Amino acid sequence: MWLKLFFLLLYFLVLFVLARFFEAIVWYETGIFATQLVDPVALSFKKLKTILECRGLGYSGLPEKKDVRELVEKSGDLMEGELYSALKEEEASESVSSTNFSGEMHFYELVEDTKDGIWLVQVIANDRSPLVGKIHWEKMVKKVSRFGIRTGTFNCSSDPSLQILL
Repeated sequence: MWLKLFFLLLYFLVLFVLARFFEAIVWYETGIFATQLVDPVALSFKKLKTILECRGLGYSGLPEKKDVRELVEKSGDLMEGELYSALKEEEASESVSSTNFSGEMHFYELVEDTKDGIWLVQVIANDRSPLVGKIHWEKMVKKVSRFGIRTGTFNCSSDPSLQILL
């Protein structure tokens, strides 16, 4: 009886120590001061917009920093760890690029043959301008890349095999 009780207490002690160990790893990765509050007044307009994007909130109708700051404050307390994570995510999303397909075979190699993910492809017809402008396309690429969606542009004018068909 005492032996079972001893092992039960030992089991709970091991669980407690493991929980503290994993908590220490999280503190180390996000910074020990990740639970400190950050004052949104001291942040730049770009950082405030990044925090709103990470929280999934839109800010398109808010032209002034004051309005964006108020929305950040209303959406909840801002912790140092959340700010750190948002800035890291912003840095990672800036390096995201969209594939420009050189032709039909390049498209088939990356999209059709591998079938390893989801693609968003903008198809530009011969001698036409794209339906989505460059600035909006770049914003869309940044947003969908967070979810693992790969993007590309297929310009029909640059593929010689499609020129013969027309």
